[in-house]
Amino acid sequence: MKIIAENTVYVQKNDIMYLLNITDLPIPASIFRKVFRNGMIIIDDSNKYEFEEFEDDSEIEFFKGLDWIVDYNSVKDLSDDEIIAMGQNIAQSKNQIAKQFNSMSEDERKENLEMVIQCELLDYKMYSLRDILWFKQGHLKMTLPNKERGIQKLIRRISTERKKLK
Repeated sequence: MKIIAENTVYVQKNDIMYLLNITDLPIPASIFRKVFRNGMIIIDDSNKYEFEEFEDDSEIEFFKGLDWIVDYNSVKDLSDDEIIAMGQNIAQSKNQIAKQFNSMSEDERKENLEMVIQCELLDYKMYSLRDILWFKQGHLKMTLPNKERGIQKLIRRISTERKKLK
């Protein structure tokens, strides 16, 4: 799940790890630096729903372009039935891709392996919708990021810029 706010995007650690492991997208180097700032990171059930914060324009644009990571703001006000309908539409899209892929010859399949990745990303999006639904229903515990406003964010940015200059 991602949350897009003013000049910031928050992305759950499990989404970042999925991004790094499944896709071959050109990921901005600053994302790697932020995620792995303390060396190796282990994502498990204890921290997979924690959010990482990204503020660079290239990072924000990158995450905005990943439609398989569900934007919480786009679904938070939807009813359970509306979220379920979204999941059903995603399942139909996945089934159409799979049907098309399965009807291809073996050589055509080798040339169209990106269709398999498309299906995997659609599966992942459905799981994300499920998690949001469970969160809204109170079955899943996670802490949404505390979006700082105004002067607090400005002070933090100035502090970060000073550290960069040292």
